[in-house]
Formats: sequence, C-alpha cells, structure tokens
Amino acid sequence: MQPTPKRMPFYTILIKYREIGLLIIIALLVALVGIRNPAFVQPSNLLFIVEDTSIMAILAAGMLCVLLVGSIDISIAGIMALSAMVTGVVMRTFLQVTETTAMINGVETVVTLHTSLGMPLLILIGIAVGAVCGLVNGALIAYGKVLPIVTTLGMQYIVYGLCHMVSDGQAVYRKEMSDAFVDFSRVSFLGINSKIWIMLFVFVLLLLFITYFRRGRHLYAVGSNVEAAEMRGIPVNRTIVMAHVIMGALAGLAGLLYGSHDTKITQDMAMGYEMYVIAACVIGGVAVTGGSGKIFGVLLGALTIGVINNGLTMMRLTGNSEFWKKAIQGALILIAVVSNVLIQRTMHKQNLRRRNI
Repeated sequence: MQPTPKRMPFYTILIKYREIGLLIIIALLVALVGIRNPAFVQPSNLLFIVEDTSIMAILAAGMLCVLLVGSIDISIAGIMALSAMVTGVVMRTFLQVTETTAMINGVETVVTLHTSLGMPLLILIGIAVGAVCGLVNGALIAYGKVLPIVTTLGMQYIVYGLCHMVSDGQAVYRKEMSDAFVDFSRVSFLGINSKIWIMLFVFVLLLLFITYFRRGRHLYAVGSNVEAAEMRGIPVNRTIVMAHVIMGALAGLAGLLYGSHDTKITQDMAMGYEMYVIAACVIGGVAVTGGSGKIFGVLLGALTIGVINNGLTMMRLTGNSEFWKKAIQGALILIAVVSNVLIQRTMHKQNLRRRNI
C-alpha cells in the first residue's frame, strides 16, 4: 500500500500562498470598518476604493519588475511630475478654445470647448518621457554599477528640477487642459471608471509578460541569483535596464492619470507617493532582495492600502490629522516587512526539512 500523503497544515498554505492570506485580511478589514460604518461596504464605496487605488496599483506593477531584479526606484513621483508636466506644457501650447451652442436639458446653452493634440499622442508623450527617465536609471545602475537607491534618489531631484525648468515655475490648470485630457480619468465603460480599466489592462499585460515570455522570466532569474543568470547566458544588464524602463513608462502613464484626475499639474505633484507604492509591493509579498513576488499579490497589496486609507477616514479614528494616518500606515508597513522576513525564513526552513538537511 502507498503511504497516505500528509495533509498540508493551514498555516503552511497561508505561507505558501500569500494571496489567500491577503484576501482574508482585506475581507476582515472591510467587515470591521463596515460594522462601525455600514456605508463603507456599499458597492459604490468599494468601487470607489478600487478606483482610488488604481494609480497606486499601476505604479506597484512597475515597481514589481524593478524589485524582482533586486533593484528599487524611489524617483517615480518625480518621473510622474515630469511626464505630466511635459505633456501639460505641450497640450497648453497647442490648446484651442472655441465656443459653440448645444441643447442642455432642452435649453440652448453656450458651451466652451478646449481642444489640443489627440489623446493617443499625449499619452505617448507622457509614457515616452517616463521611459527615458527609467532608461537613464537602469543604465546607471546596470552599467555604471551605482547603487539603485543612490541613482534613483539623485534622479528624483534632477527630474523635479527639470520639471521646474519645463514649466517655468508655473502649474498647468484646468482651463489650460483639453476636454479629452480631463475626461481621460473620468469616463466610464459598463459603469466602471477608465482608471480601473487601464489598471486591469496593465496588470493583464504584465502578467502575460512575466509568465509566458522569456524576457519576463529573466526578471526572476536575475533577482534570484545574478551569477547563475550570467552562467545561463541571460543578459543581466539589459534585464535590469528593461525593468527600470517598464517602471518609468508606467510612472509616465500614472502621472497623466494623476494630473487628469486632479485637473492640475504642479512641479511637486505626487511627492512621497513612492512610499505607498513600495509598501503595496511589500505587503503583496514581493521580496525587496529580488527574485520573488507575484503580480496578483501586488494588486492585493495596493487594495489593502486603499482599504486602510478609506477605512481610517470613514471610521474617523484619526480625525483630520494626517500625522496619525501616516503613523498608522507606517506601522502597518513595518509589520508587513517583518512578516515578509519571518515568512521567508519559515519557507526556507521547510525547504531544508524536505531535503533532510
């Protein structure tokens, strides 16, 4: 008779499949906040949380690629600002304001139209600016052998300076934006906001890339063991550059969505946003040392932060104090990092036991 296989303990399943644990945590958070404020669990509010988290999730998807190769990018807020500002200045330069009449509620009304370059071209400009910044980051890290945190910290200040030069110290406001740009983050399809659709598109695209394409799998190989990757003939430097280019391009896209949503593009737009993005990745189970992480976990990590942010507001635990909100967020991030370390150690010990080492 063959021996009956032992049933895997529940805690082992949670350790092996982090996404299950995150789903349980999100469900518990939603339930706890919903008990205190029933409006929190209304479908419209839950959809709002997903919409509000979509930009962070897009950035977290890009950060996943960077962390997988054992790097990091803390310049994404600056890249967002520069991409949005360059796009905004170009849009303002070609802006045309015209007046026409339209029937609104049966009344003939004068409507002011703001038109500029087409949205596909504006999106391409924003993504291209971000990709170039990512290319510079990746080249300095991969070929210049500069520490990622030093490179991206320097890039953060450089792009903010460039943002000031490009804008001549002036912000881009709603009246200087085309109607299509403003609607970019506001239109809905099947009752779902465009930011959510764009987020889903990015995640599906990256999921296919890192799962079924060789270059996508290289991200894991480089982050797991650089020497072994080189011995297998994997282009390590090009893979690192590629990861940063993906991050930069998605930061450019996120900058356009951020500027469109706020209807204002400033030089210091989204400053400090990188901490939320890194936290979403860490909470989602991405190893900061590289080689480990799943894109679905990153999405759940971003949603966890979104639920916490919205829940703190609706429960009114912190009142109007941004300090307490950041303190609680910081504590949760620290807990997530420590949990990641403990889980990785547990998995390592279990693997050694299976090999009888």
